[in-house]
Amino acid sequence: MTHKCSRVAGFTLIEITVILAVLAILATAITPMILQQIVDAKMETTRKEAKLLAEAILGRPDVPGSFGFFGDMGRFPAGLQELNKPATGTTFFTAETFRNVGMGWKGPYINTGDTKADAFLDAFGREYQLTNIGQVRSAGSNGIFDDEDDVVYPPNPPVPYGRVLVTVKRLDAVGAGFTLDPVGYIVRIYYASNGKEAYMDDAIAPFVFDRVPQGVHAIAVLRGGSLAVGQDTIQVFGVGTSKLVEFVFRP
Repeated sequence: MTHKCSRVAGFTLIEITVILAVLAILATAITPMILQQIVDAKMETTRKEAKLLAEAILGRPDVPGSFGFFGDMGRFPAGLQELNKPATGTTFFTAETFRNVGMGWKGPYINTGDTKADAFLDAFGREYQLTNIGQVRSAGSNGIFDDEDDVVYPPNPPVPYGRVLVTVKRLDAVGAGFTLDPVGYIVRIYYASNGKEAYMDDAIAPFVFDRVPQGVHAIAVLRGGSLAVGQDTIQVFGVGTSKLVEFVFRP
């Protein structure tokens, strides 16, 4: 009997070479796209983290009473680490202030990242920088600061100070009329200075206070330099906003 040899199914060397060449071309075309997507994702994560750090410093405008580290201390942190660990000699938060407003460090102000150290690293594993004007900065994907690749938040330097304008009305004995901004009275506004209570006075109308640090503050109208005839608690917002306060009292 005559037997025929059957051909084993498979790829020839030429076919395998062609397939490998096609795969190499596809890899060359796709790899940069995938790498760019990874970089873009890390940049987006870095932007979100920088925003969270900035909010820990300055609070959130959309959350009432949220003024962050600056609102408690009346200054920017010396470094981002101070958001989680107060510097030596820092005054801690206490309500033993006028009208029990409270001032001082009451962190930690952040709760992000897998570890405390991770909270201060961008998505590329590099440390964020805090500028002396209150912006959080990442060197971005190329790792070089001060170029167009940087991630900066907020984009514009923050202005964590506001203006307070006070009107004083002293009613007459029967309440039929009033004296506007009478002489002999002092308006005093309390604020945080490095976590400690400080105050500024204005004895001449119109009573205007510029560059008041953002935060919750007590305010009072004094007669004779010490007797409070009126007092209140106000919130001062940053970005150069103005706060109008009116005091009405009887002598």
